[in-house]
Amino acid sequence: DAPPGRPGLSEARLTIVQVTDVYTLENFPSLKTLLQCKRSKSSPGSKVISVLTGDFLSPYLLSTVDSGAGMMDAITQTPIDYLTWGNHEADIDHETVCEHVRSYAKSGGTFVNTNMQSHDAMESQVPYEIIEVRSEDGTNVRRVGLVAVLSDDPALYKHFPSPGPFGGAPISDPWETLAEYKEMLEGPPHKCDVVVPLQHLYVPDDLRTCKDFDFPLVLSGHDHHTV
Repeated sequence: DAPPGRPGLSEARLTIVQVTDVYTLENFPSLKTLLQCKRSKSSPGSKVISVLTGDFLSPYLLSTVDSGAGMMDAITQTPIDYLTWGNHEADIDHETVCEHVRSYAKSGGTFVNTNMQSHDAMESQVPYEIIEVRSEDGTNVRRVGLVAVLSDDPALYKHFPSPGPFGGAPISDPWETLAEYKEMLEGPPHKCDVVVPLQHLYVPDDLRTCKDFDFPLVLSGHDHHTV
C-alpha cells in the first residue's frame, strides 16, 4: 500500500492548490511552503499546480502606489503556476496590466484566458491548458483541461469610460464559452479525461455552471465566501 497521502503505483494524481481574490502579501510565504511540502511528497508522474482565479492586482492598498508590481513579484516568487482574470484587474492602468501579463509569461507562468481573447496581451496568454499526469508505474495516463472564464456582467464595468475595461476587449458569454471548449477539449485530438473550469463569477453563476454541465469540479472566485 502507498503511504498516507501518496498515490498508489497505478494512480495518476493532479493536486490543485487554489487561492483567489488576494488583497494582501502576508500569506504568500506560507503558500510557498505549502506548495513545496505538497511537491516533496508527490510521486513521479503526479503533479501539484497552483492557481489564482482573479482579483490580485486590485483592490489592495499597495496597488494604489505600485500598480500591482509587489503582488506580481510575490506571485512569481511563490510561484503561482496559473493566473486568470478577475474584474478588478481592470482597475489598474491597462498598459501596466499588459506589462504584468507579459512579464508573468516570461517568468514561466501561464495566464489562462478563454472568454476575452481579443485582449491586447493575448500573445502572452493561452485560451486553455492541458495537463498530463501519469501513474508511477506508467500504466495510467490522464489528461486534464483547464479553461478560464470571467464575468461579463455589465454592472461590474459600467463605471469604466470608453473604450471600457481591459482596453475595450469584449468578454464572451461564460457558458457559451464553456460549452465550446468543453466539447473541443474532450474530443479529438485533445481527448481530455476531464475539464476543470477556473471561474471568476458570482456564486449563483457558479451554481448555473454546476447545473448546466457535468464538470467534476468548479474552481471559482469573485464572491468572498468561506467554503
